[in-house]
Amino acid sequence: MKCPLFRRPAASICGLTFLAAFAWDGVATLADEKPQTVAAAPVGATALNFEDDVVPILQARCFKCHGDETRKASLDLRRKFTILKGGDGGPAIVPGKPEESPLYEMIQKREMPPKEEDPLDKTQIEVLRRWIAAGAQTKGAVEPPLEVADAEETVNPEDRKFWAFLPPVRPTVPAVKAADRVRTPIDAFLLAKLEEKGLGFNPDANPRTLLRRVYFDLTGLPPTAGQIDAFLADNRPGAYERLVDGLLASPQYGERWARHWLDVAGYADSDGYLEADRLRPEAWRYRDYVIRALNNDKPYDQFIREQVAGDELSDWRRAEELTPEMAEQLIATGFLRTASDPTYGGYRDKPECYKVMADTMQIIGSAFLGLTVQCARCHSHKSEPISQRDYYQMNAIFLASYDPDRWVVSLERAVPLATEGQQAKIAAYNAAVTARIATLNAEQTEWINRHRDKFLNEKLAAVPADLRDKVKAAVLLAADKRSDEQKQLVTAHAAGVVADDASLFNHFPELKAEIDKLKGAVAAETALVRNIVQLRSLADMDDKPSAAHVLRRGDFNNKGKTVEAAVPAVLAPADYKFQPQPGYKSTGRRKAFAEWLVDSRQPTTARVHMNRLWAHHFGRGIMETVDDFGHTGKFPSHPELLDWLATEFVAQHWSQKAMHRLMVTSTAYRQSSGHDAAKAAVDPENLLLWAKRPQRHAGEVLRDSMLALAGKLNPQMFGPPVPVTRQADGSVITADDAPGSRRSIYVIVRRSEQLTLLEAFDTPRMEINCPRRTEAIVATQALTMMNSPFIDVQARIFADRILQASADNQARIDFACNQAFTREPGAAERKSIGDFLESFVKLQLADKLATATPDERRAAEQAAWAHVAQTLLNTNEFLYVD
Repeated sequence: MKCPLFRRPAASICGLTFLAAFAWDGVATLADEKPQTVAAAPVGATALNFEDDVVPILQARCFKCHGDETRKASLDLRRKFTILKGGDGGPAIVPGKPEESPLYEMIQKREMPPKEEDPLDKTQIEVLRRWIAAGAQTKGAVEPPLEVADAEETVNPEDRKFWAFLPPVRPTVPAVKAADRVRTPIDAFLLAKLEEKGLGFNPDANPRTLLRRVYFDLTGLPPTAGQIDAFLADNRPGAYERLVDGLLASPQYGERWARHWLDVAGYADSDGYLEADRLRPEAWRYRDYVIRALNNDKPYDQFIREQVAGDELSDWRRAEELTPEMAEQLIATGFLRTASDPTYGGYRDKPECYKVMADTMQIIGSAFLGLTVQCARCHSHKSEPISQRDYYQMNAIFLASYDPDRWVVSLERAVPLATEGQQAKIAAYNAAVTARIATLNAEQTEWINRHRDKFLNEKLAAVPADLRDKVKAAVLLAADKRSDEQKQLVTAHAAGVVADDASLFNHFPELKAEIDKLKGAVAAETALVRNIVQLRSLADMDDKPSAAHVLRRGDFNNKGKTVEAAVPAVLAPADYKFQPQPGYKSTGRRKAFAEWLVDSRQPTTARVHMNRLWAHHFGRGIMETVDDFGHTGKFPSHPELLDWLATEFVAQHWSQKAMHRLMVTSTAYRQSSGHDAAKAAVDPENLLLWAKRPQRHAGEVLRDSMLALAGKLNPQMFGPPVPVTRQADGSVITADDAPGSRRSIYVIVRRSEQLTLLEAFDTPRMEINCPRRTEAIVATQALTMMNSPFIDVQARIFADRILQASADNQARIDFACNQAFTREPGAAERKSIGDFLESFVKLQLADKLATATPDERRAAEQAAWAHVAQTLLNTNEFLYVD
């Protein structure tokens, strides 16, 4: 759920708010919007009130001229009391007397809205008439003030009782009838609901299916032939659990699961915005941080602390040296630099600064809170107990880093990978090197100038003494810079005399030797310059942030009351106090915020992340709306299980690997995906998980799998991203070389330019972030799979591997299916592929069939197998995991 933010000041409207909805903070319509017809309340006997019946009409048709931004004739129509006060001509209505009410009269006569706009329809006019005739009633006895956003808003105790706003409480694991199917407590919670409906789990999936499932799930890669054989040969108890432990310990685990988190964080290697889409040279360090953190099983609470407040976890600025831990924590705050940021030299308008802040708030809200906090930017949330004041109090937490009044443009907003002491030493060291370089350069200049003067004295010896200096000066000027007099002097006295460096070196061989020696010394000194890496990270500018204000209607030009930094009130206990501890050049606010996020009383953090992991493993979250746990989200299918997982996560010291292991070793995960008509009749959407849901590969997994089958996947980890190029046909590809064959997580993420294959399979372009991906099925996917040059190349190389595996076609068929599907082919498949190979080779060789040379037959077989390989890559079985 997104809240589009228009760049025009004071015109931001939440995506949840349809035009007719009434906002007490006076949301204005855009001045250039076309008038829209608003459905008024049915005309009947029910008494009308201002808020529900009249405001939708006035807001849609009249606020543009008589609302918050503009009040022509001093008339404000946002409240009944301002309508009664009226404008330059007096009161706009007379309650009980519509015919004597100027507002009604002008609308009825089509004098308002202005003639160039559509008039109100008859139904709307009748609503206004009936409302005035009935006494112009309001919904409540007292109308809220115009600036309700400035009020000290409090949370209703009832609001705190909503399930998602209560801290998770560990439930008792239920007893079930089919106790033999319980491998982990997860199974008991699921079976309890299944048994209520007379259902149970499907039988376990066969070993090959389970092997393929867990390999793709945990590493994003297919198992190799050796890995398949090793697993099938392990007959000892606990073979599957050992397999899971091995996969969780593999470096490929971090690469696979980092992609999921980078979606949530909104990671990109470019700033976005129009065609410029400037690159972020050091952004990749954050991507590598995430991979390493997951591989090291960094506790999730520490993972949060470092990303939200890594710069506040130590006194790194004043430390003697920057330790690896400090460096890692600084890199981690790259999480707060992922939002699209078009601010750079010469382009740093306030609307863009505030948009960077708003996008960052949205990322934080969906990543940790599971709430659409962004909808409170312009007005108090329509569906959740989150006020506009809450929004700007949370925004104030980041004001010491993101301050529009002291804005630092994108490329300059960097954190040096060095302490202040190290920076001072490096600066002093570099100053000395620079001074030596300057001396060497000056020496070069002196040598050249001395020899140039000597050279000209020799060449111009015949020039009269009183003209010699003028001729010298003319020769030293470029021809197009000489005056007419100088041109005449050169023609008369120095024709053909050139005093450039090449001429000097040719005339004075010893000069060239000396200059080469000095240039070598300059190069050696230049190599000694020490550069400080400038991290794309975030740190407080100082411990004295600017005052934070509520921005009425989200307009930075319309500041309301000041607010203190705080967390959303509904998510904190009534007695909670946000108390940051300022430090050296640091407010401590983000550290306090991070500590609140991982506090045991915080209701959303553990729930949201466990639901996120569950959604990736099972194809659907316990809470289907993974980024919205509020009133507008769906209710969880298994709330007790979600709370158990959240509390278990904390009990496991926030270990993500422990929770992965718990989920993938459950019976629910190991069961087959086979359809059961009887079960489907009871639970057609499989919400109760009586079968494992098949899951389609993400675009990155699809690409990596094809590279793996071709034997081309480059296992190199970390470092700057792999570049992409746009072809003449518009497709975007990587180079067909070793760097271009690295895993997709290392391919550059440009907001304006994405690999065509990934884009076809729903890899998102990071406008803000992507808490959950869509899964579309469209014709372009099949077209891409059939016609992509990349897939064609991988298919041909895969075919070569198949040919090299054996000299026997039946053995080759077995190898191909085992690699592509992790299973042996059926008899019908063997026959179908065998018949195709035979007929294709005959067709290729035609009349040469009997006389074909070994090379000709080999070429025909290669072509046949290339078609088979591409067909295998185009099957649903390759694209999906059962």
